[in-house]
Formats: sequence, C-alpha cells, structure tokens
Amino acid sequence: MADFTDLIERFWDALSRWAVPVMMTLAYAFLALTSETNTTGKAWMAAGLVLVMVVWFTFRALTTSAALSRALSVGDIAKLFELAEQPLARRGRPPRRARFLVARGLAHLLRGEHAAALAALDEAPPPPDLQSLATTLRIVLLIELHRPVDPTDLAVRAPRAPWLAWLADGLLAWRADRFDDAAPLLARVTDDVRAGSALRAIAHLYAARLADARGDLAAAGRHRASATELADPDAAWLRGEPAPPPA
Repeated sequence: MADFTDLIERFWDALSRWAVPVMMTLAYAFLALTSETNTTGKAWMAAGLVLVMVVWFTFRALTTSAALSRALSVGDIAKLFELAEQPLARRGRPPRRARFLVARGLAHLLRGEHAAALAALDEAPPPPDLQSLATTLRIVLLIELHRPVDPTDLAVRAPRAPWLAWLADGLLAWRADRFDDAAPLLARVTDDVRAGSALRAIAHLYAARLADARGDLAAAGRHRASATELADPDAAWLRGEPAPPPA
C-alpha cells in the first residue's frame, strides 16, 4: 500500500511539473501545422513557445524557493524532506544540492536525528545566503553530540538576519557556562518573530536548560511549553520526545 501511495505521489509530482510544458508544446505544434503561415510566422510561434517555457520554469523555481524559505522558517519537517528528496536523489553538482542539504539537516535536527543532520551539513558547503543558518545549526548539533565547539571557526555575522548571530552567540555562551551572557541573547531570539518558529523554539529550549542550571524550574517549564507550541508536530527533539526509529 505504501509503495502504491508513493507511486501516486510521484505521478502527480511529474504531472504538475511537466503537464503544462507538454500541453503547450503540443498546442503550439498543432497551431504551426494547421496555420497558413510562412516560415517567419512559424519562427515567431517557436519564439513564443520558448518564452512561455522560460516563464513556466522560472515560476516553478520561484515557487520552490518560496516554499523552501517558508519551511526553513517554520521548521516544517515533512515539507523540508519533500522539497529535498528529488534534488538530492539526482547526482547534481554540490552547489545545486547544498541548499537542500541544509533543509535536510534542519529536518533531521528537529526530529532529534543529530548525527544524520550533521552528515547532511557536511556533505557540501552551504550557499552564501544560507551560510549563517547552516553555521548556527552546526553549533547546535556539535553541542547536542557533545563534540568540541571552536567559537573562532563558527562565528556568525548576519546583518540582514541578526537573530542568527544572537542565537549562535547565545549557544556558544551557554556552552561556555556564561549564563549571564547567554540569557539576553536567547531572549532576543525568542521575542523576535522575524526569527521564525523553528529558531525561536530552539532558543526557548536552550533558555529552558539555562533556567534549569539556575534552579528556576518555573521559567524552565514556561520555555519548554513555548518551544512545544512553536515546534512542528514531528519535531521530537524540541518536544522532549525520543527520536523516531530509522525508516
């Protein structure tokens, strides 16, 4: 049953991707064959078809980019895996795969599969626009896997997304037991809606651990409740649940 469902999903995905180009090509071919026009007219028809194809595939690319940006922001695990599946199944060049490796890394992180998440990030250097996010995720993963964290190699400077720098610096301060430095940085992330649900939930989780270290159990409970509220239903790590078994 699962194989049949997967087959149906692949069929509809292929149909949504290629149905319009194929139909437009057939329509233009029929028009060219049945119209009483010369070679110049048919050349203009072909140019029109090319223009339509460019517009269509540009629209598809922009739609995918927008969907990926949203999924990264809210931490939509199912969507992150869905968007990454096809590009990573193909043997494309690393720069083309890098964006989707960051998506897969975040999805694995939120599910509590930290080794798999780090492996995804290690597979290819992230694209420039996702460099700061990937570095921040790497800091989280190194902490969760109890591996050494070198602040000099993991500095985050993101003028257009300052919450990434706040979170990265807050995590590094938390790791170094500099709780007085970490607390305000994590608070800036949790209070800034621009950071997106996923990063705010991560900040709440570490703020809860910080509150635990200070003995403030009430604050820790509030932060964990906020992390759960912001987290995707499948984000086992943020919800304090065990990671799902390997598929």
